[in-house]
Amino acid sequence: MAVYVWQQAMDPDFPLAVLEYAVLGDRDPMHWHDHFEIALVTQGRGVFMFGGRPMEAETGDVFFIDNTQPHVALADRGGPMRLLLVLFRPELIAPLGGRELDRGYLAPFIHADGRTPRVRSGTPLAAQLAGLLSGLRATADRRDPAERHLMDATLRLALGLVNRDPEAGVSPDAVRAAAGRREQIRPVLAYVDRHCRERVTLGDVASVVHVSPSRVRHVFKDVTGVGFKAYVTQVRVAEAKRLLLSTDMSVADVARSVAYTNLSQFYKVFSRSCGMSPGEYRRHYAPAALEPEPVAAMP
Repeated sequence: MAVYVWQQAMDPDFPLAVLEYAVLGDRDPMHWHDHFEIALVTQGRGVFMFGGRPMEAETGDVFFIDNTQPHVALADRGGPMRLLLVLFRPELIAPLGGRELDRGYLAPFIHADGRTPRVRSGTPLAAQLAGLLSGLRATADRRDPAERHLMDATLRLALGLVNRDPEAGVSPDAVRAAAGRREQIRPVLAYVDRHCRERVTLGDVASVVHVSPSRVRHVFKDVTGVGFKAYVTQVRVAEAKRLLLSTDMSVADVARSVAYTNLSQFYKVFSRSCGMSPGEYRRHYAPAALEPEPVAAMP
């Protein structure tokens, strides 16, 4: 499995998982996944990065993240940011060939202007969602198959409340309007992930999705919020971070492994992205430097 695509084990008959996750600094790489994600900030503050778009996050905020957006959560230096995550595959709610009504439940994950939907803390809707998501976690923890109907209904209720609230700014029509473009980008994300150790061009990925390079450039930026070249750089830096922390490879070997033949350029790109040199990153975030958090794997 390519490191840049985070996988979450789910029961194929009921693809839903509820878990807690602790964000420590910027240890986690920018990533994407094939499931939808609702993230409730239960403690701390930080930033969610969606491609090149930062969104501040504080306790009580709720984010709706779809299955194409490259993203990562970064905690403030004051301490960890803890998240309650509800992860599910879209077919749980809206299976292929299902009702238009069911597809409408997914509207909170697609905003009309491309921004990531967020319900801010301190609002009545945020309080309702926090209660529902916490209840969903408690039900999931009981691991009782007989309660799957309750879990399904609770998830649908949460999504329905967001759809109804005008302050959330989402529209079921946005699901249909954006679905084609997002599905067109998914193979591009996967291709870049698989080939991040090689030279990757717009022409390469254009041949994957059978459209022109200029069309890929336009749709890619529109959907992900970051340019294609910047995205490839993010993927390579993410892989470099993984190699620095999981192997004893030299910095020069790590640079070559992520397609940088110029070591000076690699240092410049890495430092600009992470705020420290590769060596400093390894010393600061090496496993021995941190006590592992007793939480589930990255979604």
